[in-house]
Amino acid sequence: MTERAMETSLLGLDPQGLSEPLSEDIRLLDRMMGEVLAEQGDPELLAVARRIYQDEGDPRSLAERIPELTDPVRVQRLLRAYTVLFQLLNTAEQKEIIRVNRCRAAQDSAGRRPDSIAEAVCRLRDAGVGAERVQELLEQIKICPTLTAHPTEARRRAVLNKLYSIAGWLMERSIPSELPRLDRPLNPGGAVERGLRGTLTALWQTDELRASRITVEDEVRNALYFFEQTILDVVPWLHDDLREALATAYPEHSFRIPPFIQYRSWVGGDRDGNPNVTPDVTWRTLLTHKELVLRYYLERVQALQRLLTQSCRLVPPSEELLQSLEKDRETVPLAIAPRPRFQSEPYSLKLLFIEARLQATLDHLQGLSDFRAEGPSFAAQLPAYTLSGELLEDLHVIQRSLRAGHAAALADEGPLAHLAVQVWTFGFRLAALDVRQHSDEHAPVLDEMMATSRILPTGQRYSELSEEEKVRVLTREIANPRALLPRNWVGSPEAQAVFQVFEVIRHAQHYISPHSVTTYIISMTHGVSDVLEVLLLAKEEGLVRWRMTDDGPVMESDLDVVPLFETVDDLHRCEGLMRQLFTNRVYRQQLAARDQFQEIMLGYSDSSKDGGYLAANWALQDAQARLAAACRTAGVTLRLFHGRGGTVGRGGGRANQAILSQPPGSFSGQIRFTEQGEVISFRYGLKPIAHRHLEQIANAVLIAAGEPSRPRPDLKRWREAMVTMAGVSRQAYRSLVYDDSGFWEFYTHATPIAHISRLPIASRPVFRPGKKISGVSNLRAIPWVFAWVQSRYMLPGWYGLGTALDRFGADPEGEKLLREMYQRWRFFRTVIRNAALELARADVPTTAWYAARAATQGADGQRIHDIICAELELTRSWILRLTGEADLLGPTSVVKRTIALRNPATLPLNKLQVYLLDTWDRLYPEGGPDVGREDPWRDALLLSIIGIAAAMQSTG
Repeated sequence: MTERAMETSLLGLDPQGLSEPLSEDIRLLDRMMGEVLAEQGDPELLAVARRIYQDEGDPRSLAERIPELTDPVRVQRLLRAYTVLFQLLNTAEQKEIIRVNRCRAAQDSAGRRPDSIAEAVCRLRDAGVGAERVQELLEQIKICPTLTAHPTEARRRAVLNKLYSIAGWLMERSIPSELPRLDRPLNPGGAVERGLRGTLTALWQTDELRASRITVEDEVRNALYFFEQTILDVVPWLHDDLREALATAYPEHSFRIPPFIQYRSWVGGDRDGNPNVTPDVTWRTLLTHKELVLRYYLERVQALQRLLTQSCRLVPPSEELLQSLEKDRETVPLAIAPRPRFQSEPYSLKLLFIEARLQATLDHLQGLSDFRAEGPSFAAQLPAYTLSGELLEDLHVIQRSLRAGHAAALADEGPLAHLAVQVWTFGFRLAALDVRQHSDEHAPVLDEMMATSRILPTGQRYSELSEEEKVRVLTREIANPRALLPRNWVGSPEAQAVFQVFEVIRHAQHYISPHSVTTYIISMTHGVSDVLEVLLLAKEEGLVRWRMTDDGPVMESDLDVVPLFETVDDLHRCEGLMRQLFTNRVYRQQLAARDQFQEIMLGYSDSSKDGGYLAANWALQDAQARLAAACRTAGVTLRLFHGRGGTVGRGGGRANQAILSQPPGSFSGQIRFTEQGEVISFRYGLKPIAHRHLEQIANAVLIAAGEPSRPRPDLKRWREAMVTMAGVSRQAYRSLVYDDSGFWEFYTHATPIAHISRLPIASRPVFRPGKKISGVSNLRAIPWVFAWVQSRYMLPGWYGLGTALDRFGADPEGEKLLREMYQRWRFFRTVIRNAALELARADVPTTAWYAARAATQGADGQRIHDIICAELELTRSWILRLTGEADLLGPTSVVKRTIALRNPATLPLNKLQVYLLDTWDRLYPEGGPDVGREDPWRDALLLSIIGIAAAMQSTG
């Protein structure tokens, strides 16, 4: 970097060991950030930012050395400067991912990037998998990413939009100057740098903090933004990839590719602990889903009208297309006199009819504003489409006619083929909406129902029955075809809220799409009764019915009931619970009604918070194997739903590695997983990044489901070792987090947890409603992890692992077995590598600043800090012994070099946060006023949290 660039940049960053394009981008953005700040009329800001960056003193006395920090507004501007710089670095890294993968594709004529769909298909072919088996796989595979509104995205959408724009400018900057974009002048000059500077100026002048707490409606809009921005367009790319890969690997065969990626959402349907997700909100969410996807289809159909302008005088259409046009003329009122060209352009005409029917379908939504009222019938809204399959068939008619007219390139590639894939994949629902509710919410409603119907002896309450008695009563009432309640029954407001959710589901399946809501997830499932309760409530609303046949009553069901196992104890017990459920006579009927299909969700976040990193990972791995065995015995098709968070402490890490690490026999080709918070914006903000993410998932699914079985290693000794180590690890973790009397006070002072709850980033509370804020048990898993990331301990992603490895490897035979497990067992290797990443991101000198704060506040700070650091060092030393490396991430790791660049640049944010926490405690010893954004010191604290989240590329 030149001397002038050093003088004008914000921090004078000089990357080492990174690729030259990325290094150049980082230097450019650092320089531009400094220049923009200088232009904003605060010449001292750059100097103060540099002084903090270079300061090596105690952050708690920072203001004594830098008196400018006594002004909270100045502190806010400093924090924003550091935060924006990290957002720019993150954007540059995303651009680098795109560049590297495009280069890899260019270097291989078959496009076989590592972890791509082409690589997976070639691998299957080389392993001897025939075309018939591949077709079976295509019918079998289903990938279901599920977007959630969990509060881990700290950035506003206005900020995200500008960062995506900056990524585009950086990518254009990489294009050779002799090939400028077609929308640029012949002499583009400094257009890219001007665009970058303008966007960066707008970013700097955009507030990082929302003016108010986000609502559920905001969360819905945010989630739909990514569908409109990225997901709808990228899914057809994956179909293109798979079609091309199959044609290359199996040129003599043709394949049918069903919609193997299907999106789900929790946003607007997840009511567990969130009173703001009302039945009305859920209904409006479903309407919004359908409206967005219909408008999207309308735009694509209008674009196709301009593309498919073939004249019937040059290429006659198929007889099938002509007949469909005649039918359309009879049923679809359409004035085409002003556009006579359509008379000779059959494809444009057919698309005009499709447009009219789509518009009528969109208009039909206007009469559905209230789910409590019956909506207008489709018959009254002709020519509206009733089902998305009708639209898909119209598109297929066009495709078949084009093929017959020697235009297969238009039929099977490009916009028309993409629209057909989109309609097949997203239907009229866009993304199926899940309903989730806590298991505790159903029993009080059943108390009211059974008291009204008098099916229990006088004075007996359902909620007070034993588990066996509950199951007996529920089974009897589900098996009874009659309704439990009179039609005019009105329960308490709480009961109405629960019942109305099922009413919303029924209406959605009728008016939105039969597939709009098909899943009800039960958080904290502890017993068989938790599942049967939902089945009885669904029966009461008509979602479960009995039909009389010659062979007796047969159940019909429109809903999958999905248990969610979250704690370590529940994960240990889940196999037995499911075996009991599968033998229940009414639940066997439910399975038969749902094609012998059972989805089971596993909670990564709460299990980790409950038992620690290693115990949770093993409980989840072991549960998958046991649940798969239970389903095989019962003849049930299992789909596991992985509730993974963004960080390692909440089940994060590379999703494709997690798929390949699943226990043998537990994976059938179907998988669901959550996409949360900042993970959504990272994976789906830019189309090429989304493409890369999804191709890696598809690669792993194809390999895991299709590759011939290899001889399995003897897992018995490895499993026994894991059982022992998981127990030791859990004991070590809980002895600190739950049993140490000084821990909670340490945690509340050594992390900014008290202020995370004030961030306006989600509609759901940090603590569970109605729970006393007195310890870890009542704290949600996301803020639990979020706070540790802020203070750089990263504790949820490794604590307890070192003690377990040390105890088991104390003798030579134990250590030998651990090395064997690391070398030969993908699951264990993934656990160790993920922990290594978290340890590499931890920073002990920074954690000491927070521990000193806790000690000053009267907490037992130094003692607990020493316990944590001792476990950290023990874990680190054992990982190095197992990997045989000199450092945690290996000598050639790009991540290692990135951390080396980021750590020094992150320190100013942590210094300012510690200083701000101390200042807040001094100004408000009782915790501070609840004044939202009216206090400049509070704004500064919240900005420090957002800044560190950007620097660490992680929240919860």
